[in-house]
Amino acid sequence: MGSKTVLSFRSVDPEARIGLPSGRFTTPHQLSSFLGGCLLMGVVYGIGLLLKDRGDWGPEMWSYLAGYQGFPIIMMILSCWSASILIIKALKIRTQRKALSLQIIPNDPKFTITTATALKVIQAIESSVEDSRRFMYLNRIVIALRSMRNVGRIGDIDEMLQSAAENDEAGAESGYTLLKGFVWAIPVLGFIGTVVGLTQAMGKFKLALAPVVSGGNQQGVSQVSQGLLEVLRGLDVAFVTTAEALILVFVIHMVSVFIRSADEAILDDTREAAHDNIASRVRIELETGG
Repeated sequence: MGSKTVLSFRSVDPEARIGLPSGRFTTPHQLSSFLGGCLLMGVVYGIGLLLKDRGDWGPEMWSYLAGYQGFPIIMMILSCWSASILIIKALKIRTQRKALSLQIIPNDPKFTITTATALKVIQAIESSVEDSRRFMYLNRIVIALRSMRNVGRIGDIDEMLQSAAENDEAGAESGYTLLKGFVWAIPVLGFIGTVVGLTQAMGKFKLALAPVVSGGNQQGVSQVSQGLLEVLRGLDVAFVTTAEALILVFVIHMVSVFIRSADEAILDDTREAAHDNIASRVRIELETGG
């Protein structure tokens, strides 16, 4: 590797490229994911407004987005925020993979890592990669190589890489905490809508039967019919909100399964690459001080 910059974090990270705070490795920053969610929310409801008056389906579609006592709006906010987290995370996984493709160790099977060559590798990384510590793979390697002078056994390097891998895995897992909360909250909101809708329907049903109880005439029958329509509106809120919540959380969960799989894959690939390029090349002279 020469002194020319071959990889820049600011040019490949989706958050850093537009000047937003960047989360650690594959974890999106909360501010970035929130702003992305607001953008998605604007797109969804912007399209909804444009199509609101189109034919018979336009108003019905808009009611699914903004009607039913506002429950769909709250669920859509959480869904768009969740989608933003997953989109940014997918892009950040792609960013981290760029570091894995770099040839940071000479492609010579006889090359060994000692305290002297470790310093040269670090210098090569830092001179050719801007913000190298923002890349999980390079950060792990630099930490291990900088510790070459302070360890007494080859096994210490392997243990250090293992500890760094476990920390990165824990950090990646924590990146799903907010998403897990949203996946829990969305169906709960749908069930709350069900309770509210059923409560509303029961109240309207009682009022609808009032003319019958009082011995209603033809006018009373008309009032009953009108009252039953109000009951059906309450049932709409009950069932539609639940259906929307379940559909939204199903889509989010299925997408998150694929993103999590990609996240786990890059953690495994980083662990393997760090072992092959560093741990397996450290020479036994390290143990004897040679």
